[in-house]
Amino acid sequence: MNGENNDEKIEGEEKDDFGRVIDTLHNKSKLPSLRTYQGDMAEFIKEKNESVLSIAVKEKIRKDERKEQEEKQEKEEVKEINIEQKQDLEPQIIHKNKPQNGLQVNLTMILLSLFLIVGGITAVFYIFNLLKSGPVDQTILMNDIIPYNSVSTLANVSNLNLKDQLIKLPVANGINIIKISDTNGVSFLKAKDFFSFLKISLSSELLRTLKDDYVLGSISQNGKNLYFLIITVNDFGVAFSAMLDWETIMVNDLSFLEGDLQNKDSFSWRDIIIKNKDTRALVNDAEKSQIAYTFLDKNTILIVGDLSIIGDISSAFASRRVAR
Repeated sequence: MNGENNDEKIEGEEKDDFGRVIDTLHNKSKLPSLRTYQGDMAEFIKEKNESVLSIAVKEKIRKDERKEQEEKQEKEEVKEINIEQKQDLEPQIIHKNKPQNGLQVNLTMILLSLFLIVGGITAVFYIFNLLKSGPVDQTILMNDIIPYNSVSTLANVSNLNLKDQLIKLPVANGINIIKISDTNGVSFLKAKDFFSFLKISLSSELLRTLKDDYVLGSISQNGKNLYFLIITVNDFGVAFSAMLDWETIMVNDLSFLEGDLQNKDSFSWRDIIIKNKDTRALVNDAEKSQIAYTFLDKNTILIVGDLSIIGDISSAFASRRVAR
């Protein structure tokens, strides 16, 4: 009996303790709630009277200001680096342009002075020798019609001995101009006077177009003088027709040009090309000529006794420089 009473007593005490715990919990204040970001944000909005949009705008402004400050700082750092690099290069440039030492400058001045002295002495020596030697002889003289190398003069010449006098002339290198005066010492300066001296009767057409300028000359080949005659005309058409008419007696009138006068019956007039020049020539089947003529230009006629000199005379005529 006593045991059962003790058990009931213990159970009654435990119930009383649990009841007291419940009462105590009910009488205490509430436990603090757990803090979260959402709760803090809501409380901040409530206290500061802010909206979510205004908070986002302010956050964006702070980010932009922070970014602008960072970019400004980077530019200043780059600027400082460039200034430092420029300062590092300036001493090198100055050092490069600056002479190494005074000795190098002095050596340059000495060499320049020596060069000027030597140049002055050379110039004085050259001028002295030039004055001492006198005028320089010109290798090629000039004529209104053709360039030439030398001039020969035949005096006391008649139409009968002209050929013999020409043969006696010494062989001259290049082109030799021949001046003629008759037994009275009269020089023939005009073409008409020269043909009159030779007793040559030109056609009226050729006389009418014939100009005053003419040249009698020689050119050496294989140690022998070959002769030529150059006349000038005013009208190509009239002159060409007159030359064709003259062909029948030309070889006799101009026999002093010394073409191949043998076997006359085998020679005939032909049109041939020599050095790109249209040429009329009295030739045989072996291309040996007695006489030939060609127009160097529309106003200049070349008459030769040998075809071989047409090329040389044409080249000299083409390279002429008229000296007046």
